[in-house]
Amino acid sequence: MKKVAIIGAGLSGLTAAYFLEKYAEVFIFEKSNGLGGRMSTRRHDRYSFDHGAQYFTAKTKRFLDFIKPLIDNGAIKRWNTKCVNIVNYNVVEEQNWNSQQPRFVGVPGMNQLVKHFATGRNIFMNKRVVSIEVDSEGVVRDEDGKTYNGFDLIIFAVPGPQALSLLLPSFNYYDEIKKIEMNPCFSLLLGFDKELAIDFGAAKILDSDVSWLAVNSKKPGRSDPFSLVLQSSVNFARKNINEDHKKIMVHLMEETTRIIKRDVSSASVKKIHRWVYASNQKKENKSFFLDRKLKLAVCGDWCNNGKVEGAFCSAYDLVAELKNKFF
Repeated sequence: MKKVAIIGAGLSGLTAAYFLEKYAEVFIFEKSNGLGGRMSTRRHDRYSFDHGAQYFTAKTKRFLDFIKPLIDNGAIKRWNTKCVNIVNYNVVEEQNWNSQQPRFVGVPGMNQLVKHFATGRNIFMNKRVVSIEVDSEGVVRDEDGKTYNGFDLIIFAVPGPQALSLLLPSFNYYDEIKKIEMNPCFSLLLGFDKELAIDFGAAKILDSDVSWLAVNSKKPGRSDPFSLVLQSSVNFARKNINEDHKKIMVHLMEETTRIIKRDVSSASVKKIHRWVYASNQKKENKSFFLDRKLKLAVCGDWCNNGKVEGAFCSAYDLVAELKNKFF
């Protein structure tokens, strides 16, 4: 049986591992102490926050077929809520998601989907990979100097710039990946002792440094106290990516107060999270990148429209190609 290394335990990496299990011995290396990447769920005291992906849709049959058992057992639920568009601090449009294309969330957190993929996998947490070798065999080396060798294939399931930092310039698609520009974002997490009077569950803000607001505690299957998750605009994040986080948090809280016309300074939990690679400029690219000669591959949501379903399909398509021409 072949031996495969996957760098990154987000949705794409775990999807690839899940579908490769019949064909290879798979080892996953994750630099952080949590699974899911942008599908992770963060906890503080009594509160939980979906601080990355807020929901996902399912438009392809393969993804719908995959998530159906998770819907049936309650691990995924449809998020039926009122979503509003806000311009100049006023609601200009309301949408009822009950009657639109389903938006889904993991229960009790967005990370439930990645937990499903992670079950039974060989995952090395807190293992930041700093170099690879692809001479006679694939070698992975972590920041502590430990080497893992004997790999027949190395898959990068991380944002493009992180993959480029480890890929060889001779990789067939090195220059193509380099052209894909990634966008940053800040997530503001607020937990309250008392519920704020807000009559919607989600909001898209069109002319503000805040671009998204969700009443996280009102998503299906949540039993936590009242909480909000807000995400900054790309333009704001680009201009302030290296600013002090406390300054960023104060500004986004002030902006949130103006948007919802409720003072959010009373929050008992206030956290800020910086996503350096939150989305990408180019929406449609190759679904994956595979260099058979070097035995290196790259997949991820940013390869395939930047959505949760795109992350799944990117890895799914890569494994389908590998099954036909590699294993």
